[in-house]
Amino acid sequence: MRLEDRPVNLPDQPGVYIFKNKNGEVIYVGKAVSLQNRVRSYFQNNSLDTKSQAMMGHARDLDYIVTGTEVEALILENSLIKQYKPRYNVSLKDDKQYPYLKITLSEEYPRLLLTRKIEKDGSRYFGPYTNVKSLRETLKVLKKVLPLRSCKEKFRVRGKERPCLNYHLKYCLAPCQGEVSPEQYGGLVKDLTLFLEGRQEKLLRRLEREMHGAAAELNFEKAAALRDKHQGLSGLVSRQKVVSPKLKDLDVIGYSQAEQETFMQVFLIRQGKIVGKEQFTLTNTQGLKAREILTAFIKQYYNSSTAVPAEILTPAVVSEKEVLESWLSQRRGAKAAILCPQRGLKKELIDMADQNAILFMEEKAQKEKNIISLLKEVKQILGLLEIPFRIEGFDVSNLQGSKIVASMVVFEGGIPLRSAYRRFKMEEQQGPDDYLALNSALTRRLKGALREQQEVSEGHLTLDSAKFLPLPELILIDGGKGQLKAALEALQELEFESQINLVSLAKKEEHLFLPGEKSPLVLPSNSSVLKLMQQVRDEAHRFALSYHRLLRDKDAMNSVLTRIKGVGEKRQKNLLMHFGSVKKISQASVDELCLVPGMDSKTAQEIYSYFNAFFNR
Repeated sequence: MRLEDRPVNLPDQPGVYIFKNKNGEVIYVGKAVSLQNRVRSYFQNNSLDTKSQAMMGHARDLDYIVTGTEVEALILENSLIKQYKPRYNVSLKDDKQYPYLKITLSEEYPRLLLTRKIEKDGSRYFGPYTNVKSLRETLKVLKKVLPLRSCKEKFRVRGKERPCLNYHLKYCLAPCQGEVSPEQYGGLVKDLTLFLEGRQEKLLRRLEREMHGAAAELNFEKAAALRDKHQGLSGLVSRQKVVSPKLKDLDVIGYSQAEQETFMQVFLIRQGKIVGKEQFTLTNTQGLKAREILTAFIKQYYNSSTAVPAEILTPAVVSEKEVLESWLSQRRGAKAAILCPQRGLKKELIDMADQNAILFMEEKAQKEKNIISLLKEVKQILGLLEIPFRIEGFDVSNLQGSKIVASMVVFEGGIPLRSAYRRFKMEEQQGPDDYLALNSALTRRLKGALREQQEVSEGHLTLDSAKFLPLPELILIDGGKGQLKAALEALQELEFESQINLVSLAKKEEHLFLPGEKSPLVLPSNSSVLKLMQQVRDEAHRFALSYHRLLRDKDAMNSVLTRIKGVGEKRQKNLLMHFGSVKKISQASVDELCLVPGMDSKTAQEIYSYFNAFFNR
């Protein structure tokens, strides 16, 4: 059946429609109150905007999913966009990388963690936050004022074992020693939750009452502790700008639209104060109207946000307002409204958010201008034919020839692209030969690119899912002439010498070596080009060293099992297959250990006793 014949056969019901290209890749996901009417509009060329015309030029197939209501369609649309990241949908850039604060409520003594992944594990999440530096500073103060435990191990009271250093530094109340009851500890968790919810004033008023009450009862030690907690939290609250105590809890959205992107600004107002300011970038917004941009942002932002306020203020009326409000009310558990005020304080707040979005856009444009200028300077100084937008760094790490590993880090536009980092284990290599290890790592990286290029040309792989594409314009090697030669041989063998530029950076002297040049390139210590090369080199070194340590520590932990009486090679293998790690074995009870195939109660008791003694040393 031809694609243009499909709309006639679609149901007149709410649902989600999915356009795919000739390779079966999802290129656009949309929702509709009537699938038939909405999809039919895509085949009326005179009514399509430029981006929709481009999308239809690549569309070769159409799928759809019928839902019970338009709200269900909106939820499904959000889910599919997050899953497939279609090329022609508006996208909240790097949404998955924004961090959250997590309180592990499923644990008897919860912890406060910074995480980038939301899981259905019974924990409470707050965020997302875009200013990671500010978040870490706040986290540091909160851990001092509200000292929740931070140990990563599965919690258990360890009897006579001495508390860790955090207890003596007053960063933890040592629940592992029974120094604090679950009820008292729960009070800390409630205080922290109030603070992260934006109810700081309520929390501070209560602490002040308790402080005065303790002083009246002549319990000056408790009063002093409450005073210190009050002062610590007040220091964080004092940074927040007071707007109006009459305002409800609300979010204020501002935006500034560039040619290809739109820059979003969100002010989080709780109890009349601006308690947070978050910035985001939307891509694929060219040609869209304000209401379409704001609608797409609200869908994606509140789909991942952990808090929906009573009111959301926008600078323009959004599309699908009633559906969005219904969906947001479901997420909030109470009524949520989207308002577009035209006058008064709320209009002033929107204007302020818009102005901040403009500043955000201008700052990013200036950063991009500076990066382009720097990369042009790299091109000139190293004598390259093109600007090295993608730079890859390689390094090797080993310990006396054992556990040889290599790292590959990626910088795009002068910024680390951690999702593209790769690491290589040289299991077949014997002896500490860094030249051979570098050659092997580059060979594997380049062969991976050749293999993926073939798969892309055959339509079996997309560039988005490739691990070794695109190729870099420049590869930087940690080392001197010897390392550079080993890398160059790998490029020559696979005929990449003319496509990829090479440079190495030697430690101590910080000299750059280029293929075919006898003398090193010596740059001033304050050179921006040298600093960029050092950043790439140091990141490759750090990544290689961290992988080497990981493998070394894993081997050391596994060797612990061989010291336990009755645990031979077979039982060690069964234990690791059953529990997954030595850490989980160490936390298991005797009954849990007995469930391992081939395990008897005597050996299970030996394992339990060994680790119990280990923890109580």
